[in-house]
Amino acid sequence: MTKFEKITKAEVINAQRAWAKAVVDQDVETLLGLYDFGSPDEPLLFKPTLADVIRLDEAGARSYFVGGNEDYPNDSGFLNKGWKHVEFQSAAGPILKAGGLGYKDMGHYTFVNENGDATRADYTFAYHKINGKVLISLHHSSLTWLPPSS
Repeated sequence: MTKFEKITKAEVINAQRAWAKAVVDQDVETLLGLYDFGSPDEPLLFKPTLADVIRLDEAGARSYFVGGNEDYPNDSGFLNKGWKHVEFQSAAGPILKAGGLGYKDMGHYTFVNENGDATRADYTFAYHKINGKVLISLHHSSLTWLPPSS
């Protein structure tokens, strides 16, 4: 059984900053290193913004970020979009989970490309700490719903 450690809000915010920097830097190895891929009994739950299927393992996450995996033919590589800035806008948190062993967060994040065009998505992440490292155990995001203009 995995032993989770106490985690602080500041550590979660630093993990979010590291995630945003890895996206901008197109650094897939650092990005994947921020996720806990768990075990078959407790896999990572990963449904990112521009994906059509939920992923449970590192191969699925890597495919989303860089593409090229025939098991995920609709992946074009999220990191290939030329993001120049990523900003997290938490709705209320991050919020400490019961027992102090993890945080959850929900809000919006905005991705800005090299042309200055912004894409806003809604996110839900869950974090815990193992061996001194903050890891993402759940990542769900989707494009922000906008009401039809009249």
